[in-house]
Amino acid sequence: MNILKNIKRRYNIRGGYKEFLKIAIPLCVSVGVSSFQLFADRIFLSYYSQASYAASVPAGCCINGLVSLFLYTLAYVDVFVAQYCGKKEYRSIGPAVWQSVYLSVVAAFVILVFSLFTEQIFTNIGHPNVVALEEIKYFKMLCYGSFFAIAATSLSGFYTGMGKTRVVLCVTACSVISNIILDFVLIFGKFGFPEMGITGAALATNISFVITFITYVFLIVRKKNKNIYNTRQLQPDFTFMKRLLKYGFPNGVTVFFDVIAFSILMIIIGTIGVSELTASNVACSAYHILFMPIVGGNIATSVIVGNYLGKNEASVAQIGVSSAFQIVYSYVAILMFVIMLLPSLLIAPFSFGAQAVSIDTVGHMAVNILRLFVVYLIFDPAYNVFSSAIKGAGDTAFVAKRIIFASIFLMIIPTYLIVVVFKLGAYAAWIFAWVYSIFLASSCYLRYKSNKWKKMRVVEMDVIDG
Repeated sequence: MNILKNIKRRYNIRGGYKEFLKIAIPLCVSVGVSSFQLFADRIFLSYYSQASYAASVPAGCCINGLVSLFLYTLAYVDVFVAQYCGKKEYRSIGPAVWQSVYLSVVAAFVILVFSLFTEQIFTNIGHPNVVALEEIKYFKMLCYGSFFAIAATSLSGFYTGMGKTRVVLCVTACSVISNIILDFVLIFGKFGFPEMGITGAALATNISFVITFITYVFLIVRKKNKNIYNTRQLQPDFTFMKRLLKYGFPNGVTVFFDVIAFSILMIIIGTIGVSELTASNVACSAYHILFMPIVGGNIATSVIVGNYLGKNEASVAQIGVSSAFQIVYSYVAILMFVIMLLPSLLIAPFSFGAQAVSIDTVGHMAVNILRLFVVYLIFDPAYNVFSSAIKGAGDTAFVAKRIIFASIFLMIIPTYLIVVVFKLGAYAAWIFAWVYSIFLASSCYLRYKSNKWKKMRVVEMDVIDG
C-alpha cells in the first residue's frame, strides 16, 4: 500500500510522473515513429538487395554522425525556449528559433562541401566494392537534403521547448507516412517512377524533411503565435547565434562523437566480412527501434529542467529528473525481457522476401549480438537521463569532453585492436560498448550529484540556487 501511495503522490506533484509523461509520451512516440522510418527504409532495402541493405547502416550512421553535429547544436534551441517559458519572456521565443534556422544554412553548406569527398571515404574503408558503391549513393543523396533535416528539427524546438509535444508528434507522423510511401515508390520503381534502389530511399527521406520543414514554417508563423511569441520577427541576431553556439555546439559534439563511435565500430566490423556486418546491422536496427523512445524521454528531461530553472526552482527540476529516471528504467526492464526471451521476434521482419537477408546465415549471430546489448542497457539509460538533466541547465561542455574521451579511448581504438590487429571477431568488438556505457553513466551521475547544474542558465537572469 505504501508503494502505491508513493506512486500516486509522485504522479501528481510538480515535476512528477504526470508532468513528465505529458511531455515525454508524444516525444517518445514521435522519436519511435522516426526510428521506425529508418527501420522501414532498411526493411525495404533488405527486400531490394543484400548489398543495398548492408550499405544502408554504415552509410546511414556516417551521415547521421555528420548531420548530428549541426542538428543537435541547433536543436539545443529547445532548452532556450524552455528557459524563456519558465522566465515568462515569451516574446524572445520566436526570434530565437529563427536564428537556429539561419545557422542551418551554414551547416548545410559545410555538409555539401564534405560530400565532395564521399568516393574517397567509402572506397578506402575496406568494404566489398558492391557495398561501397551503394554507400556512396546513399551518403551523397542524404547530404543534399541536409538543410531541411537540420532546419526542420530546429523549428520543432519551438513546440518541444514549450512542452507542446503533441504538435511535434503529428508533424513527425505525417513526415514518416510520406517517407514510407515514397520509399516503396522510388526504391522499386512503382507508378511510372524509375527504379532507384538505395538512391530512392535517400531521396524519399529528403522529400519527407522538405514536407516537415514547410509544415513547421506554416504553423509557427500563424497569427496566434505572431502575437504571443513574436514569430514573424525574422531579423538576424548575431549575439544570440553566438550564445546558441556556445551552449549548443558542445551538445552537437556529444551526439556527433557518440554516433561516430558506433559508425566506426560498424565499419571495422565490416572489414571482417559481409555476414558479420549484416548480422550487426540487423541487431542494431532491431535494438534501435526499441531504444529510441528513451531519446524522447531525454528531450523531455531537458525541457523540464530548463523550464524550472527558468523559474528559479531547481528543487522541482530535481524532482523531474528523479521521475524521469524511474519511468525510463521501468521501460528498460521491459526491453531486457523482450531482448532476452524474444530476440528472434525482433529480427523476424528481415527474414522475408526473395532478396531479403538470409536469417539462416546471419540470424544466430544477430541474436547473440542483440543479447550483448542487455548489459549496455543497464548503464546507457542512466547516462542519457543524467546527461540530459545537466544539459538542460547548460552544462553541455562537461558531457562533450567525457564522450570525446570515451569514443576515442574506450570504443574506437580498442575495437580496432580487437578486430584488425588481434582478429578476435565481432562479438569481442561489441563488448567494448559495455565499457563505454559504464564510463559515461558514472561520469554524468557524479556531475549531476555535484549540484553545479542548479546554478547554471543559458538565458540571462538572476540565478537563485534552489
